[in-house]
Order: sequence, then C-alpha cells, then structure tokens
Amino acid sequence: MASLREHFTDPQRCWRRFIAGLVIFIVGAGLLFGTAHLSPALLYHPVLYWFSAAVLLTGFALAMSGYLGIFIQRFTGLNQIKKRSRDDGD
Repeated sequence: MASLREHFTDPQRCWRRFIAGLVIFIVGAGLLFGTAHLSPALLYHPVLYWFSAAVLLTGFALAMSGYLGIFIQRFTGLNQIKKRSRDDGD
C-alpha cells in the first residue's frame, strides 16, 4: 500500500481522484435535484434525501482530497524552484 506522501504527491493519481469525486458529486447533485423536479414528494422521503446527501458529500470529499494532493504537489514544486533560484544567485 502506498504511503500517505506518495498518495498526495502523485499528480496523475490526484487528478484521477479529483475527476472521480467531481463525477460522483455531479451524480449526487443530479439525484437530489432530479428527484425534486420529477416528484416533489420523493424529495422529502428521508431515505432518498439522506442517500443523495451522502453521495454528494462523498463526491465532495473525494474531489477535495484529490485537489489537496494537486495543491500540495504544486506548492512543493514552487518551493523547489524558489530554492534553486536562491542557490543560483549566490
């Protein structure tokens, strides 16, 4: 199993996780809004409402973990560039 550092520093893995989370988020939002337009009575059914909310939040969490990995990778890359430019100037 990959370590946490490898999990957040592999840009391809983070990008796939972000896209998968975004798709799941869109499915959850579509389920929530789609059932409201089809039949308003279905939206108020607690099981469907909580299932839609769970799908929505799961997609959000997955997408944000991918985005966090992309951000960490970019920020680390900028830090390395800054260190290299300081070393070249001295």
